[in-house]
Amino acid sequence: MGLPQWLTRSLSPQPIAVHFGSDMVRMMQIKGTKARSLHSAVEVPVLDKNAIGIALNSFKGKRCVASIGCESVLVQHIRVPLGMDDLELRERLVKHDLRWGDSEIRKLCVTTTGGSGNPKQEILCVGIEREVVRQAFDSIESAGGEVVSVTVPLYASLRAFDSLYRRDGDEKITSLLIDMDEVSSIVMIAHGANCVFAHRLDTEINAEKPEAKWEATPSLTPITSLNNESERRNENEPRGLQGMQVGGGSIEKLLESELASCLRHHDALFPDRAVDRVIFTGVGAGNTERCAAIASSLGIAGFIADPSAWIDGAEDYAAGPAWTTVAGICMRYSEKAA
Repeated sequence: MGLPQWLTRSLSPQPIAVHFGSDMVRMMQIKGTKARSLHSAVEVPVLDKNAIGIALNSFKGKRCVASIGCESVLVQHIRVPLGMDDLELRERLVKHDLRWGDSEIRKLCVTTTGGSGNPKQEILCVGIEREVVRQAFDSIESAGGEVVSVTVPLYASLRAFDSLYRRDGDEKITSLLIDMDEVSSIVMIAHGANCVFAHRLDTEINAEKPEAKWEATPSLTPITSLNNESERRNENEPRGLQGMQVGGGSIEKLLESELASCLRHHDALFPDRAVDRVIFTGVGAGNTERCAAIASSLGIAGFIADPSAWIDGAEDYAAGPAWTTVAGICMRYSEKAA
């Protein structure tokens, strides 16, 4: 007789989160659902297949959730008539980038425009080329793992902050997240925990690579003063976010222009929702001076992500913004297991 489904789920270890960054492959597994604690966290060079296999053997079970690096993620906003079918949508996307033609596509309607006379949908499309997905499968399964799902930082990184949005009024907080990899970065804007805008930046956002290991510094001051609305009420540094000192540096005009364009797009869709804060994630966010300069140029309170605040034991092994994506995957699956 088979075990009841709920008992099987509770006995099975949670999946291993595996993120393929441009520099390293980061892996994490946690245990527990409400009180989460770290089982293991490992990072290995992205091209070292032997090391990936050794690392996977240090975890419980073989089930993995793979996350594709920012540089391989396709992101496109597109405005279409209501009821457009998937084939026509793909054809429109291909006009922007031929890679959409052979990609796995996920779409999200973020809002409708045009009123009753000419209604249209603003669709956020996210894609991964099938060959990239295959390579991720091969890397993990050739090392002895089993891929149960594939995701992207756009979704996974947001999940690392779900615990910040559980009170009444938290859905009113508007956050700009910048996931900074060494090759590409993804900009996201979320209303509460829900993503409503995304854009991939191929501009060199990491002008200088961080040299020092991440160290949490809770005493730092947010870049701009916060008033008493919503999340900002008397909580200048929410758990899992580290404030930054005011940045005196400057950023490149092209990067400044791209980020300003992202904000304008969001403001056009949601004129009543100003961005409250900018959160930096990813390996590039270890360069706090660079992040402070970006936040200062935008005129928005800036924070560095540290998801280890939500996972007991992670502060010594997987602290800092580089671990945001794998932590988000782990926390998402811990909720599903509850």
